[in-house]
Amino acid sequence: MSGPSHEPHVLVVTSASADPAAVIPVLAACEAAGMRVRAIDVGAAGAGGGGLSDRMRRALYGETAERRLRKEIDGNPPDVAIAFDPFAAQALSLARDQAANPAPVVAVVAELEPGAAWGQADADRYCAADVEAAVALADVGVEEDRVLVVGPIGERSWVDAGAEDRAGLRARFGAGERAVVVEVAGLGAELTGQLVMQLSLAEVSERITYLFDAGTDTDAAAMVRRQVPVLGLRAKLFGHSADAGRYWRAADVIVARPRSRAVARAMLVGARLLALVDDEVVGAARIAGALEARGRGIGARGILLVSSGLEALLRTPPPAPAPDGADHVVDVVWTVAAERRAVIEERRAAARADTHARIRDATAATAAAAKQTVAAGDLEDLGGDPAPVADLPDQAAVAALAREAAARKHQLVREVDGARRAAEEADRAADADPAGASGHRRRADAERASMYRLLEELAALDREIGDLDAATRAARAAGVKPGADRRSGGPVPGPAAAPDGSGGGPRPAAASRAAAAADPLANLKQQAAAANRTSSASVDDQLTALKRKLAETSKKK
Repeated sequence: MSGPSHEPHVLVVTSASADPAAVIPVLAACEAAGMRVRAIDVGAAGAGGGGLSDRMRRALYGETAERRLRKEIDGNPPDVAIAFDPFAAQALSLARDQAANPAPVVAVVAELEPGAAWGQADADRYCAADVEAAVALADVGVEEDRVLVVGPIGERSWVDAGAEDRAGLRARFGAGERAVVVEVAGLGAELTGQLVMQLSLAEVSERITYLFDAGTDTDAAAMVRRQVPVLGLRAKLFGHSADAGRYWRAADVIVARPRSRAVARAMLVGARLLALVDDEVVGAARIAGALEARGRGIGARGILLVSSGLEALLRTPPPAPAPDGADHVVDVVWTVAAERRAVIEERRAAARADTHARIRDATAATAAAAKQTVAAGDLEDLGGDPAPVADLPDQAAVAALAREAAARKHQLVREVDGARRAAEEADRAADADPAGASGHRRRADAERASMYRLLEELAALDREIGDLDAATRAARAAGVKPGADRRSGGPVPGPAAAPDGSGGGPRPAAASRAAAAADPLANLKQQAAAANRTSSASVDDQLTALKRKLAETSKKK
C-alpha cells in the first residue's frame, strides 16, 4: 500500500446522524494503521430528515459547523478528512473550498441504498458498500470516477470470523449440520416469546440449531431460557462473547432487525439476513428490498412470516463473505493523503476550466456582436452560409461571470502562496534532516513546479479578463443593445405609443436614459467594479507582494 512519508493526519467528522456502526470500525482501523486521528462532532448540522424544520435546523447549525471546520483545517491542517453522513460531508466540503490549506474529503457511505442528499455532498472520494450502492450514488449525481467500492463496514472480529471454516465451527460449537442465528437483543420479552413460538412451528426447526444472540438484553435472555425447553427447540444462547463473530459465521441465516450493524455482520460472515420489518428501524422495508435485490436476504413483514421466510432462505447455499470495508477505507484514506495535492487539484482544475470556457464564450459572443455594427472597411466576402451567432450574455450573467473570475483569481493567488510556503518548508526540513534531505528536496521541487504552473494559469486568466473587458467596451462603443435582434439585424419592436399619449415612442432623452439603464454591456464595468472593487484590489495587492517576494527569494538563492 503506497502512502505518504509520514503517518497521515486524519480529521474524522461525525454528527447526530452518523452511524456508530460505521464510525467505530473505521476509527479503529485508522488507529490500528498508525494514523493520527482527530475527531470532531458537528451535532445537529448532520441531522437527517426532510421536513422544513429539519432543513432550517441544518442550515442554522451548518454555518456554525462550517466555520468551526474551516478554523480546524486552517489551524491544524489534516492530510485528509472523513465524513459519515451527507450533511456533515457537505459542511466539510464547503470548509475545504474556503480553507487556505485544504484537505481532500472522503465520504464513507455505509448504507446499501444511498439517498439523494449524497449527490450534494461534493466529496472528493466516496466509499460505497458494494457495486449496487456505487450505482445508486451515480444515479443521484455523484461522478463515477469518485466512487470506490470498499465492502460493508463492521467489527474486525466478524471480519476474521468470515475467513474461518463454517463446518468446523459448527462441529466445535455442537451446532449440527445447519444453524441459524436469531438476534433477540432489543426485542424485549414479549416479542422474543412470539418469535420463539413462531420458530417452533417451522418445519425446518427439526433439522437446525438456533443460536440466540441476546447481547445485554436480560429480559430477552430470560424469555429464551424459559421458552426453548418447553417448545423443544434445539438451541443455544449467547451474549457478549469473544466468539460472537464465530457464532454468526457458523450460521447460514441470520434473523434480525435490519439495523446497519446486523446487515454488515451478516454480509461479513457470508450469511443471508431474514429482516424483521417493523417500525423500530427507519426504512426497514427499503433495506429489506435492497438485500433481496442483492440476493443477500429477504424481509418478513410480521412475526407470522418468519417461518416461511426462513424456509425459503435455507433452500439455497449461503453467499461468500464480503471484504472488510473498514480496512479498505483505510487504504483509500492513506492513498488520498499521499496524493493530497493531486486530488485537490483535479477538482479545482475542472472548476477553473469551466470558468475559462465561459469567459471565452462570453468574449466571443460580445466581440461578434460588436463586429456586426462597425463601419465597413476593406472588401468583405459575404457569400456562403451565415456564421452561427452565439447568444449575447445579459447583464446579470456577465456581472456574475466577472465576480466569478475575480474569485478564481483570488483563489489562484492563495494557491500560489501556499505552494511557495510549502516549498520553503520543505527546504527547511531538508536542512534540518540531512538523512532525508533528498526526499524533502524532491517535495520542494514539486511544490515550485506547481507554483509556476499556477502562475501561468493566473496570467492566462488575467488575459481572458482583459479580453472580455475589451470586447465589452467595443460592443458598447458600437451601440449594441440587449434588445436588438442580431439574427435579423432589426430592433425588437417597441411600444406603439408614448406614455403621454403623443404617439411614436419615448422622447429622445428618455429613450437614451432607458437604453443606458437596460444595456448590460454599457453597465458591465460599473456593475463588476461595484461588486468586486475591494476584492479585486486586495487580490492585485496580494499578487504584487507575492511576485516581489518570489523575486527576492530568487536573488538570495
